[in-house]
Amino acid sequence: MTASNLLGIVRWDPVLTGYLAVILAVSVLCGSVYLLLATNLGVRLGFLVAWTGLWGWMLLMSIVWWVFGIGWIGSQPGWNVLQVATNPAVVPTEEVQQLSAYGLDQIPPDWTVVDEADARSAADSHVVCNDADPRRLLAVNSCLFSAATDYFTHRVVVTGGERYRPLSIPDNVITQYFFPSRGRPNYAVVQIQPFAPVADIDPNQLNEEGEVILPQAEIDDDAPVYSVVMVRDHGSVRLRPALLSIFAALLFGLGCYHLHRRDQAIWAVREAAGQ
Repeated sequence: MTASNLLGIVRWDPVLTGYLAVILAVSVLCGSVYLLLATNLGVRLGFLVAWTGLWGWMLLMSIVWWVFGIGWIGSQPGWNVLQVATNPAVVPTEEVQQLSAYGLDQIPPDWTVVDEADARSAADSHVVCNDADPRRLLAVNSCLFSAATDYFTHRVVVTGGERYRPLSIPDNVITQYFFPSRGRPNYAVVQIQPFAPVADIDPNQLNEEGEVILPQAEIDDDAPVYSVVMVRDHGSVRLRPALLSIFAALLFGLGCYHLHRRDQAIWAVREAAGQ
């Protein structure tokens, strides 16, 4: 394979180009610092100083990521669908079972009707499958509709999610960073009902203004009301920065320890030579 062919492959593959760009950037950044230190301190001592400085910088950066929840973060909070049922009483969750005794115009105790866009979006993505969706090939799936316009969303109700800290630790600026709160299970139920089949548009039916009358979608009263039961996943935004901080602290401490041992050895030699 010639050099031109290899260059063509690199230009064509964006993933390979990204890996090479990162490897080259890290090599130039760390390699140039190590080269400068090696010419002044020696190969071994220069590597040890560069290694310790690298992980010291990683420690500071990961602590900033950890505190502010930025950088290389973990999973974001979101709603996870537990079950889709026509009768909330069959859902193996006591809080959700309470909904079976109340109608759509009634609000159970400890439940609140909210306008939660994230919950609606999670429910839509779970029950809506187009013709090309691979979930339709599964023997058991939740593909109830082909489009979000095929059903009406009655309401979104939520319960739970109260935050608390163990040992009655108060909530203030300091504790919110160093003593994360815990949350009780937070459930959301999106109740939807299909529309009745809509008649085809008749171009011969016109209104008073001469426009074609469009058929209006109406709720199918004979169709069941589906309850999309979800639980809130609080995510792990700060988990990766926290683990990186601990890992960087260990390697930074190891490098400082070896540098200190080297200094102690030099001091011992100098004291022996002075005597």
